[in-house]
Amino acid sequence: MSDAAHRTYHEYLLGRMADVLGLDLDLEVDLTRLSRAQLERAVRKCMQCPDPSGCEIWLEEHAAGSDEAPGLCMNKSLLEHLRDSY
Repeated sequence: MSDAAHRTYHEYLLGRMADVLGLDLDLEVDLTRLSRAQLERAVRKCMQCPDPSGCEIWLEEHAAGSDEAPGLCMNKSLLEHLRDSY
């Protein structure tokens, strides 16, 4: 997988994880609750995930939504912080 494809894949996974938790990352940026730099760090963290296939499985199993991110998520604390700050 090329670097660009790897990044795109993890941007997609991060976006899906946010969706499952009821978050819209673009809206979070627009509302200045999440900076572009924080979003960039979150993507880079996601790219370091040791188990992206496990993430995909979890996302499929929780497509209807979830109250919390899985323990395997590299961005669990950030996503739950955003969710809990409403």
